[in-house]
Amino acid sequence: MTTLVENIRKIMGWCPNVSQNNYPVSYTNSASSTIHDGTNSSTFSPLFLKNTYVAGLGKETIIGITLTLAIGALYFRSQDNSIFLNYGLELILLSMVLMQYVMSRSNVEINSKYIKVSTMLQWILGSTTHTLDSINTIKVQKNEFHRLGYWGLFIVGTLWLFLFLSDMFAGEPVAELIQSIFWVFFCFGYGYIVYIASKSIYQIRISFNPNPPIKHLKIYTKNAQQIADMLEEAKETNGAM
Repeated sequence: MTTLVENIRKIMGWCPNVSQNNYPVSYTNSASSTIHDGTNSSTFSPLFLKNTYVAGLGKETIIGITLTLAIGALYFRSQDNSIFLNYGLELILLSMVLMQYVMSRSNVEINSKYIKVSTMLQWILGSTTHTLDSINTIKVQKNEFHRLGYWGLFIVGTLWLFLFLSDMFAGEPVAELIQSIFWVFFCFGYGYIVYIASKSIYQIRISFNPNPPIKHLKIYTKNAQQIADMLEEAKETNGAM
């Protein structure tokens, strides 16, 4: 039970970034850094970040937790030979990986008026938008991910893959093969997300008024400091208007 609670907590806050490719507009050298066009420091050029992990998205987080709890409830209420009884934990792990993937493919738009975040579920949930004048604080924090995390997952996933192949050639029951496939998918899927996350060293934590502890976004990107500086400048400019 403790492990399940810890996994749910990670869904809400410990999520990695999948932000290898950021594509700022009106900036140069977008593959490695974001450089402000200094021709007019008071002008805030729109910025777009694609395939970026963003934590703090309320609607997506609620869906992830609801899905996990629903599978858990069905697991405890299942009868014999039920898919939830046989694969309850595996389905929870699968939902975790899928939600992490959805949130890791976020698109972020920042302009002189607002920050807009949309995910792959935009056609269902819409986007999350915060105005720049509602920003309370902007902090750049170190992204705490280690190579040991994804290497460990890859190694465990490889072992599960060998176990699956061994069971398949040995003619083991289909139920055991399906369980092995779930674990292989989880280890390689989550390991890949953590691997990509390790490429980003810093994250931007932005809190909004009211209730800064609740309303916040964490944007994981290689260009965290430059973007944070631009947001601070835009915030001060809007505040002076």
